[in-house]
Amino acid sequence: MIVLVGQALANENSALKIGSWRRRSTAPREVRQQETSLEQKVSDFMAKMTFIILPIEDLPGPDSLRGVIERNSIALLSGFNHRATDRPGAGWLGAKSGRERVRKSGLWNNNHVDEGYDPAFLEVVEILVASGG
Repeated sequence: MIVLVGQALANENSALKIGSWRRRSTAPREVRQQETSLEQKVSDFMAKMTFIILPIEDLPGPDSLRGVIERNSIALLSGFNHRATDRPGAGWLGAKSGRERVRKSGLWNNNHVDEGYDPAFLEVVEILVASGG
């Protein structure tokens, strides 16, 4: 998500475009210093977001409970293949993304935006939230 936000910010403001951004370990020091402004803007943008943390105690993986919740949540909220119930506002930064899946889905995600979801996953989410998530 950090990369997607940074790319959209750079698309919105060409002064922030830096080809090496997010390759910190391979970029020379002077390039990394140029990246500071964009990285600060990404941090400021993401600091305003709201997140929910669910207590899922299994190991990550496509068949894990984490994977099931992630895939189904994204598929449920995505407007990629259909009109989403809650579309982003006209000023949503993701509309500046270079990635079609972000722009069309209304989500900061490339994966699972074009999939269907299993409504049964909502019962699992309800249990996780009730347990302290």
